[in-house]
Amino acid sequence: MDENVSRDYSDDEDVPKSGDWTERYRPESLEGVAGNAKAKNDLRAWAREWDSDTIPKNKAVILAGKPGVGKTTSAIALARDMGWEALEMNASDDRNKDAIRQFIGRSAVDDTFSAGGDFIPYKKGKRTLLILDEADNVFGNEDRGGIVEIKNTVQKTQQPMILIVNDYYGLKNRSKDLSQMLKKIDFKAVSVGDIVGLLKNICDEEGISADYFVLKSIAERAEGDVRSAVRDLQTVAAGRDKLVMDHLEVLGYRNREAEIFPTIRKILHDGDPLEARQSIRELDEEPRNLITWIEENLPREYRYPKELSGGFDYLSKADIYLGRVIHSNYYRFWAYSNDLMTAGVCSAKTGSHRGFNKYAFPTWIRKMFSSKGRRSIINRLSYKIAVNTHTTSLRAKSDILPYFSVLFSNDEEFRRTMVKEIKINPEEAAYLLDTKVRAKVVNELYREEKEEEVVTVVEKKKEEETEKKKKEEPEKQKTLFEF
Repeated sequence: MDENVSRDYSDDEDVPKSGDWTERYRPESLEGVAGNAKAKNDLRAWAREWDSDTIPKNKAVILAGKPGVGKTTSAIALARDMGWEALEMNASDDRNKDAIRQFIGRSAVDDTFSAGGDFIPYKKGKRTLLILDEADNVFGNEDRGGIVEIKNTVQKTQQPMILIVNDYYGLKNRSKDLSQMLKKIDFKAVSVGDIVGLLKNICDEEGISADYFVLKSIAERAEGDVRSAVRDLQTVAAGRDKLVMDHLEVLGYRNREAEIFPTIRKILHDGDPLEARQSIRELDEEPRNLITWIEENLPREYRYPKELSGGFDYLSKADIYLGRVIHSNYYRFWAYSNDLMTAGVCSAKTGSHRGFNKYAFPTWIRKMFSSKGRRSIINRLSYKIAVNTHTTSLRAKSDILPYFSVLFSNDEEFRRTMVKEIKINPEEAAYLLDTKVRAKVVNELYREEKEEEVVTVVEKKKEEETEKKKKEEPEKQKTLFEF
């Protein structure tokens, strides 16, 4: 989040659905959170202690576990279950003493104000759940005083408070007092079975038929990370209504992360330009792909405007040399590009930042993977149109396909004619109609063709049965007149 967000979960109003499946299918209740039954029960028990007018002994809890196992989702779901307001602050927000005091200081000590601005005294049972996400990142120079302010708030709070960390022992080593003040609830990696069940429910909601082993493979790849599993499912399912094992090819990037993340860390985190330059020597990654990885993760590591500006300046110069390689086929420019995107970007950092930064797979490459099926359909349609209009596929795609799509959607006679004339298959028809392959309007287009196929199959079967009977009948003895 770019700013603090207050959410009112005291009623059951529908939450707008996002295009991101991790948000669209975010559980609204703790019951719907996959796995971690013990952690959820402990969280409920702690929340119930706030039902009375007496402030409980454990005013705050810390949810600890690796990313993607449901910590933040559980905190938000708890607020809805309890009918509480929820106020969130995550790692993208400022974490210094003043920012944290402004965020949680007054809300924790004073009475509650609803999202609409209504005053609700906490003695009437209305609570605000204060959620500090990725609290283990509150350690750098720019976060000076943040830990102390959190400790002071925990001591004075009149409202329930949840801290969420990926690295509990990192927090404990840096602030033993704070860790001792909080009740720790461990969230473990979610089991393959629980993730498969969640993915199956999502497929049912989306009208997607998925082979069990496809869902099991996605769950195993995720290694207990529910968020990654859901995103991988969305990537695989893009433009499809049936999933088989071959479709998992688009997830080949998962194995790349284990190889490339250490290199990204040397470039963006370690602060040694020479080491950064050397780090890519053994990396099997083209410069064009590597620059995309660096671009995606640079803002996660470089926090000051001057650092970001310098880093992206070196990255833009590296991109210029990559462009010259493409246009001139002079591959010695790769050396200049590599030096700029490694040693150059590394040298733009003015100091080290303590804490853990989770690197991410490039959004652009992920989108290209997820749109691969859609782009393949567009290319096939463009080729078919080009052949029948005596033009190039490129021109057919840019100048004809948009109008062709409108006509195909609105003119049934044109639709049926084109299906027969240029051999549009059901998958291509579904794309042009902006619907699913199993939709009624698509099935109607191919009903006659399917009926003809059925008739042909029946007739062929009858012919085979007739031939079989002829062979099985004993040969009759010829009469005298037949000789």
